[in-house]
Amino acid sequence: MPARWCSRRAATLFLCSCSCVLAGCGGSAHDPFAYDAKRPLAVHDDGVAMSNAKIALHVVSYAGAGGAVNAFLFVPKTTGPHPAVLFLHGSGGNREDLLVPAADLAQRGALTMTISQPNDAQTFRPLVVNAERALDLLAARKDVDPKRLGLVGFSLGAQTAAVVAGTDKRLTSVGLIAGRGAGTPRYWIPHAHADLFFQDGTRDDHVPHAQLVALIEAAPGHPLVRWYDTKHGMNMKTLDDQVAWQAHELGLS
Repeated sequence: MPARWCSRRAATLFLCSCSCVLAGCGGSAHDPFAYDAKRPLAVHDDGVAMSNAKIALHVVSYAGAGGAVNAFLFVPKTTGPHPAVLFLHGSGGNREDLLVPAADLAQRGALTMTISQPNDAQTFRPLVVNAERALDLLAARKDVDPKRLGLVGFSLGAQTAAVVAGTDKRLTSVGLIAGRGAGTPRYWIPHAHADLFFQDGTRDDHVPHAQLVALIEAAPGHPLVRWYDTKHGMNMKTLDDQVAWQAHELGLS
């Protein structure tokens, strides 16, 4: 995770958010992540890239914070409505990074989506708005149950997921893998309404252990926490556990 996410700009956004709360200013007009939810999503489906007996992988895009957001969408072939889960990659990644767990969860009956986030964003705003717009897209589909929405984020994606967990009350389950607990994410995670599952590596070589703990300790209630004997990249056991947990939380197991 690049140091820029603990930069002065991120700290400024964090302090502005705190000032807004302390001043008692509510409403979308003062929300640093507010966006026009009525703006058309402009969803474009390029068709099915691959399929098997249970799921089909669609190549899609939609209108995000600063232009089109490229995504992959796994759609179960069983009758819906299905729960839906959004996956957010880490810094320097793209929509391909979390295809394996997204496909595994889709095989269990969830409609899943991975998106490509900008890797040059200077604040969390475009990352959060893109994620919120993706959830809007999923919730609006006729084959999705809007009351069963999940979110999974890795590294920078976990930081983004921590913010979205605090801003979006629609979420049922949020998985946060190897997320840094500083600034904006640490401010927003206490406002989460969803069930939370933290997964971190005891030998993380990218995020200091204290930062991993900080995000966990900022979470409300008693979230599920599991530590793994891994570095920052985690392992397949991590993803398997996350898929199983999401399936259980969303009523698929």
